[in-house]
Amino acid sequence: MTLPHGWTSRRFDQLGELCSGSTPSSSRTEFWDGATVWVTPTDLSRLNTPYLHDSTKHITEGGLRNCSARLLPPGSIVLSSRAPIGYVAIPTVPFCTNQGCKSIALHNSYHSEFVYHAVTAAVPRLKRLGEGTTFAEISKSSLAKAEVVLPIDKAEQAKIAEVLSTVDRAIEQTEALIAKQQRIKTGLMQDLLTRGIDEHGDLRSEQTHEFKNSPLGRIPVEWDAKTVAELRTKGVIADVQDGNHGEKHPKSRDFVDEGIPFIMASDISRGTVDCDNAAKITDVQYSTLRVGFAKPNDVLLSHKASIGFVALVSEQNARLMLTPQVTYYRIAGKDRLLPRFLAQFFRSETWQIPLKVLARQSTRDYVGILAQQTLHVLIPKDSAEQERILNVLGAQDAGIRDVTSALGKLRSLKAGLMQDLLTGNRRVTPLLEQGEGTTA
Repeated sequence: MTLPHGWTSRRFDQLGELCSGSTPSSSRTEFWDGATVWVTPTDLSRLNTPYLHDSTKHITEGGLRNCSARLLPPGSIVLSSRAPIGYVAIPTVPFCTNQGCKSIALHNSYHSEFVYHAVTAAVPRLKRLGEGTTFAEISKSSLAKAEVVLPIDKAEQAKIAEVLSTVDRAIEQTEALIAKQQRIKTGLMQDLLTRGIDEHGDLRSEQTHEFKNSPLGRIPVEWDAKTVAELRTKGVIADVQDGNHGEKHPKSRDFVDEGIPFIMASDISRGTVDCDNAAKITDVQYSTLRVGFAKPNDVLLSHKASIGFVALVSEQNARLMLTPQVTYYRIAGKDRLLPRFLAQFFRSETWQIPLKVLARQSTRDYVGILAQQTLHVLIPKDSAEQERILNVLGAQDAGIRDVTSALGKLRSLKAGLMQDLLTGNRRVTPLLEQGEGTTA
């Protein structure tokens, strides 16, 4: 690899003092609950920024003296080297680690944030160092030989880190905005899907509208609370079926590159049907199966392994096959129940909480069709009100999609910048020169 002018390659053990971690005896209570930050891979996995300010567990000075862990300075780099490999952070306080981490106490000529980004970019390579063992782990000797490339000039390292950290902050702010919008939508769903909107566009309340008792509490008089079984009896829901194919259930060895999507719970985890990444079966296999044929406008619900994912089958999905992890709900009377409304209701806490209670009552995470049919659905009798509710929730969803799209673009920008800036393909020298000119 040809490096740009002013760049070099450094082994991890040349960046600073490379240290392993250790654990004091768990039977010695005097070693624990002290003031020394003691970092584990679990602590690293919970971070959403590059910086680590504290740890879940702390050890005493005696605990530190009685194990081989080292107290390292703030601004070092810590990497999880097993269970799993690849979490990276910059501690802002003096710290030590357990044996699941390796740390680098950096020499003064290296910028912490730059090295953080360089090590993060190297994680795919580092993971390969841990392969070939029954328990994936990077040894200290293997990590010592791993290399990163970097500019010799610390000012250039700092400027690269500044650019990448600016994008990181934008990503963090966008993620926080999405989380906030999701919380707002959750509260909005709870109100709209239990109280509804009247013909004037106002949210109903007991102070201004008439309510009645139901198995799910007080609801507007214009609403019904029916079990799935009752809705089937009344012909509102035409069919409820899963992909339980018995002995004819296709196996992974039967899957093909191109064919009919075979939908698992994970394929509806994002609220839509992911046909592109779903397993595929052939037309011959499809023709041998008797149940689990999903059609456009069916509402899909995962009921096994991962409980409660919901998606609506689009008009473009003419042929889908369901695995035993997924149930379809087929609506008969669309003038009485809109499929999109049922999908939104299935995403609400009013449905999700009792569904997951049923799952916990089984010997494994599973809610069969008979059990599902005991659950209640709240429905406005007037489909026009269902539409009004869907319009409000749809606008909220559109806002979340817009911000999520912006997040995707920021992540793509970050990936491109890391590829360019951390290899020297794109230099920040003009930015440095601009800064020097401003100072002068």
